[in-house]
Formats: sequence, structure tokens, C-alpha cells
Amino acid sequence: MPLVLATAVVVVSLTGFLALVPALLSSQDLAVVEAAPRTRTASQWLLVRSSSGSWYLNGDAVSSAVLARSLRQARPRPSAVVLLPSSARTSAAVAADLSWLRRQSNVPIRLERPEGLAQP
Repeated sequence: MPLVLATAVVVVSLTGFLALVPALLSSQDLAVVEAAPRTRTASQWLLVRSSSGSWYLNGDAVSSAVLARSLRQARPRPSAVVLLPSSARTSAAVAADLSWLRRQSNVPIRLERPEGLAQP
């Protein structure tokens, strides 16, 4: 019986260690870069796409038509547009949103991951 117990402890310990190896080998430099706060300048627009498909530009609800017109005719033009999609939207829907935004304006569009999402 002691031999079986000792073998079980060794097997569980080795399995646990092997499960932790990828986490131990991951680069800490990437975590530091990811944790660095991103600063937004006043000339950047924050654009949110809700799970229901509504657009919010700098905190104000806007329709797609108004958003398209704003992207084409804004003076002064924003230096960049930061898109923050809802975490409930599918990747295909976010890709369609990015494509639509890029057709509306030649201002750089940056995709930012919603806060609170788990790190991969």
C-alpha cells in the first residue's frame, strides 16, 4: 500500500509540474509591454460598438449614417480612431466593423481589446 501511495504522489506531482512548464517558460517581457498604459491624445476618437450593434463616439450615441459623415467630414480630422468592440460581439462582426470603418475614412483605425477580457 505505501508503494501505491508513493507512486500516486510522484505521478500527481510530475503531472502538475508538467502542466506549469508553459507558464514558467512564457516571456515576462510581453506581459510588461501589455501592462503599459496606453495614452490617448485629444485628437483621437474613442469609438465603441455595443453588443446590440449601436455606435458610441466619445461617449455619445450616434447612428451609422452620422458616424460615416463624421469620419469623412470632421475638421480637424482625428489622428486616429480607437475601436473598442463589445466582448459579446463575434470576431466576424468586429472584422466587418473594421472593414466598414476603413471604407468610411482614411484615418488610422486601431482596435483595442475590451477591459476585463482574460489574457490568452
